Amino acid sequence: LDRRQIVEFVASIVTQTENRPLVLAIDSPYGTGKSTFVEMLNVTLTQQNFQTVHFNAWKADHVSDPLIAMVAALDRAVPRTPVSAETLDRVKAITGVVVKKGIAVGAKLLTSGLLEVANEIEEAVADAAGDVAGDIIDSFEKEQEAIESFRSELGKVVAKLPYLDRNPTLVFFIDELDRCRPDFAMQLLERVKHMFDVPNLVFVLSVDKKQLEAVTAAVYGERIDAVEYLRKFIDLEFTLPSPAIKDFVNSTIKRAGLDADFNARSVSDKDSIVRFITFLASIYGMSLRSIERSIVRLKLVVAAVPKNYEMNPVHVALLVVLRSVDKDMYDKLLSKRINPMTALQYFRSLPHAGSRLESRDGQILEAI
Repeated sequence: LDRRQIVEFVASIVTQTENRPLVLAIDSPYGTGKSTFVEMLNVTLTQQNFQTVHFNAWKADHVSDPLIAMVAALDRAVPRTPVSAETLDRVKAITGVVVKKGIAVGAKLLTSGLLEVANEIEEAVADAAGDVAGDIIDSFEKEQEAIESFRSELGKVVAKLPYLDRNPTLVFFIDELDRCRPDFAMQLLERVKHMFDVPNLVFVLSVDKKQLEAVTAAVYGERIDAVEYLRKFIDLEFTLPSPAIKDFVNSTIKRAGLDADFNARSVSDKDSIVRFITFLASIYGMSLRSIERSIVRLKLVVAAVPKNYEMNPVHVALLVVLRSVDKDMYDKLLSKRINPMTALQYFRSLPHAGSRLESRDGQILEAI
């Protein structure tokens, strides 16, 4: 699908940060292949000896604070060796402190000695929680100290990567952010901004920017300038170009094993089916995921029709697409509850129809 060149281009951005932190957003609507693209980018960077962390935000949005799940993902990904284990433990210890009380602990908690002992941390947190007379400003200052301590220890983890035979940049992938509950998504972005802002740490966010803007409005109200608000979290945006629809249809048919099925038939209707599914996908503006669902239905149809029977490829393509994207219209056509002119009017009303219906494939649809 001509993704290699795009993957290599984005990889070159990630690998040329010159020791600075970076948040890069890969923007594309739901169902257009972002997660697959991110997996390809992850593999490419891993092959180039970069340490990567993959974090599916949607699978973790049941936790109270995204920081917990993010640090857990970091701890799983970075190899535990005598070089890195102690620093990772410090990061985990401070995470527990930051999350637990928000924070009102004394400066002594932030010394390296205490951070090595989990039990003493728990006791210090409990003591601080019981100090009802604690000054609010003092508590705020101690929280800032904890955050600074977290960043310091996290920076040390990243700085140790060359000693683990890795490139000096840590790449942290966050996928499915726009599918999380709104408060979790916003809290995650805040954590990235305030706690992970360290040299040589790159975040790659897989998002549907429009959906993320809607999430922002859901949390902070419709009057917020969501576009401007999100800019404070994201340094660079890359809009993932859509692959050619025909190429994707052919690729999906091949992955589904349908090439062999068509070749085994007395009359192979593959080319006509590909052509018409491509046409219908374009006038519907179908996502890649919707196209995949149509190909799954196509495979079931091909398997059900005897090999010596000739299928009407245009009818088959029309029905599998309609069944996937508009069940109501599918039912009306099959039950003949709609006349041909009304059906044509329906297709002309589709947002991406335009002049496409004046093409030869549009004339074929009208003939059907």
